[in-house]
Amino acid sequence: MRTDALLLQPLTEADYGWLCALYADPVVMQYIGTGVRTYEVASGVLDKMMAALPPAGYWTLRDRATGEPLGGGMLMVRREGSPLEVGFLLAKAAWGRGLATQATKALVGHAFEVFQVPLVEAFTDSRNDASAAVLLKSGFHDLGLTAGPYGGTDRKFAVTRQQWLGEIKAALEKK
Repeated sequence: MRTDALLLQPLTEADYGWLCALYADPVVMQYIGTGVRTYEVASGVLDKMMAALPPAGYWTLRDRATGEPLGGGMLMVRREGSPLEVGFLLAKAAWGRGLATQATKALVGHAFEVFQVPLVEAFTDSRNDASAAVLLKSGFHDLGLTAGPYGGTDRKFAVTRQQWLGEIKAALEKK
């Protein structure tokens, strides 16, 4: 997948080193899940994502112009029967450039267009205003506070395929 500034490429084992370094960065992981992860824990998560069946998957995020690795984006199903969920993490040097929004839109578009899923959800730490803003810019609707997937209180977001397609149509009509 491509966006204006990113290449989203399927995860390979060659990516584990730099991705596990991101998962070990306390600034990057401040609001993600249970926080900093060891190499063993992070690589175990990446192993599970590589083995996941579509529509779930993990993509590396790279600068489209330079190929520099910038982060990761994922579509996941936490429990059988639960909706597809989108997630992302970026190196601090990539923050504030709209890259998380580009990646999120690409992943959600992929889920709706290729796999025809009816709904995509996302969860953010209730204090993570930056990620909440990314999700809102990506077409998600804020459903309020809820028990999060890691046991804390998170903000839940969701967008349906019908909402997504309606927003795309409206954007095209404006042009």
